[in-house]
Amino acid sequence: MQSHTTPIKDWKTTLTVELDRAELQRYIDQVEAQAISEVEIDGFRKGKVPKDIARKHIDHAQLLQAALEQALHRSLSLAMSEQSLDVLRVSDLSIKENTAEKLLYSVVLTVMPQITTPDLAQVKVSRKPVEVADDEINHTLTMIRESRAAFNPKEGPAAVGDRVEVDFTVKDNGTIIEGGESKNHPVVLGDNKFIPGFEDQIVGMKKEEHKDFSLNAPKDYFHKDIAGKKLDFSVTVRAIQTVDKPELTDAFAQSIGQFKNVDQLKLSIREGISSEKREKETQRVRLEILDHLIKKAEVPAPDFMVEDQLDAMVAGFDRDLHGRGMEMGIYLAHLNKTQDDLRKEWRPEAEKQVKISLLVHAIAKEKNLVADESEVQDAFNQMVQMMVARGNNDPASMDPENLKQTIRERLTTEKTLNFIEGICGEGELAQKA
Repeated sequence: MQSHTTPIKDWKTTLTVELDRAELQRYIDQVEAQAISEVEIDGFRKGKVPKDIARKHIDHAQLLQAALEQALHRSLSLAMSEQSLDVLRVSDLSIKENTAEKLLYSVVLTVMPQITTPDLAQVKVSRKPVEVADDEINHTLTMIRESRAAFNPKEGPAAVGDRVEVDFTVKDNGTIIEGGESKNHPVVLGDNKFIPGFEDQIVGMKKEEHKDFSLNAPKDYFHKDIAGKKLDFSVTVRAIQTVDKPELTDAFAQSIGQFKNVDQLKLSIREGISSEKREKETQRVRLEILDHLIKKAEVPAPDFMVEDQLDAMVAGFDRDLHGRGMEMGIYLAHLNKTQDDLRKEWRPEAEKQVKISLLVHAIAKEKNLVADESEVQDAFNQMVQMMVARGNNDPASMDPENLKQTIRERLTTEKTLNFIEGICGEGELAQKA
């Protein structure tokens, strides 16, 4: 195999690769051997079909196409390694010759921009100790008990603490607002999960009783499209139930897990809250460190990477909205915005994330920080097991090398962040009970 590069501009270069007849034949032989091993014919065990018979059951055109794809993939990876290219993106594949004698192709590579990494020792960020208050443990215990509560029909008016089911509509100037209509909607009075004042209006109502009332949404309400507005409610109570929570006893603790008593349950809750807080503090410290470092390093933010990051941010936002039963187009229309407006608002954050990604990559390369291959293999095995458990039993749908590379990059990033935090972070994330 022969390869050479021709610089273009803006971190781009053309890589040209040439494979000769012998190299191409090796790829064809490899693909053919794999195809033959998978041929099934009555009278022969799988993998034991004679080659001359198996070849008659193989699509030769498909075999050549698979060999071409494998040759392109593997030779490109090898060429980039031989040329010591730190590649961010591969684009514009152009096959100039594809015959039995030669495969000649070129690609345009966007390579890692030159980044002078800053002196990590010059940046120091203090870690805050993690504290877990008894109130937090008690709150979690209450939530666990509520999740296992029994609901029993109640006669008489609804009171604070009761669970009610209501039909309601919410209107703004005569028009039902988005999400402002529901049937048999469950509400636990006193949880204050609705607009302020709503649950107060339900207290004292009886089953099948109807009520109309108006409330002013707070100016700082999280639903910005109705914040500060006067809203008209129409509510009918369909059911009233008492909420009977189980007593906090050793028997209750044993019923929800491998706990001997309430003290063990409380200890587990404390450890869980502590772990979550430690993780959040770690993320805060890392982001503050990286924010300082990207300013010192003057890291560039290539436009194509910023656009890719914005695409990912918008897609993630769209998934979140769908998870809440909302459409992005309708949501943005309520805010009188477009996706372009959203991208413009989010662009500074996207640029920051790109700079962080490039800086972490540069530090990993400079300090020779790489993922341990045994860890990569272990994570890959776990991922495959999860995919199979979810019903994906088709190995052909997986690309092992791409999966491993994704895992390798994730583990390398985590290793690099740990390295950076070890130098720039001050103090211990000690737990205070």
